[in-house]
Amino acid sequence: MRYFFRVEYDGSRFGGWQIQPNAVTIQQEVEKAFSTALRTPVKITGAGRTDAGVHARAQGAHFDYEKEIDPKTCMKSVNALLPSEIAVYNLCRVEDSFHARYSAFSRRYCYYLSSRKRPLYNKQVWIINCNINWDRIEQNIRFLEGTHDFSSFRVSGYNNDNAVCTVKTVSFEQDNDNCIFTIEANRFIYKMVRSIVGTLIDVGRGKCNSNLENILTLKDRRFAGMTAPPNGLVLEDVRYREVL
Repeated sequence: MRYFFRVEYDGSRFGGWQIQPNAVTIQQEVEKAFSTALRTPVKITGAGRTDAGVHARAQGAHFDYEKEIDPKTCMKSVNALLPSEIAVYNLCRVEDSFHARYSAFSRRYCYYLSSRKRPLYNKQVWIINCNINWDRIEQNIRFLEGTHDFSSFRVSGYNNDNAVCTVKTVSFEQDNDNCIFTIEANRFIYKMVRSIVGTLIDVGRGKCNSNLENILTLKDRRFAGMTAPPNGLVLEDVRYREVL
């Protein structure tokens, strides 16, 4: 039997989602908690990988278990075993054909920025300490919509990966000192959102004289801007045809 659930986490002190040998990861902690609660080894499959220091509000994941589970009891046990920065919710039974990664049709990320120091949100926001032309940033984000080759926002070492993604919606909202960049797409390549946000900031502060339309056309990372730090990035949602 297959079970789906959501994961919320503060990724500040973790080495990302995926299990790796030299860092404590979200997937590792979640697998350990479920395995202890269910008294059998449990392998978790996530909807996607988040980098070290990146957060999530609604990561999707699934696992297989041969017995019927009482969701409320299981979630209570698992959450008691997890560190304070990680929580699971919305545990439910799904069809065996369902897959947390391949059944998803879009992912939505938000990147949080502020133009002033934010002590209460220090680990969840990127503080911008320079003068930014926010209007110029807003004028550029429209070039991201649609299907494009995002090679210009792909980090080195991943040149063989498919860089074509379809951006469904993109927006940039300002509220006094705070800004939120939101992007939803069918898929994302490694560090794509952070590369886009860093480039937008470089455009806004006049360090990058090109616009995003030209940068996309060039398909060369050298023409894009910096990579934004991970702490401002949140995986806000993974969307499925089913209501999960």
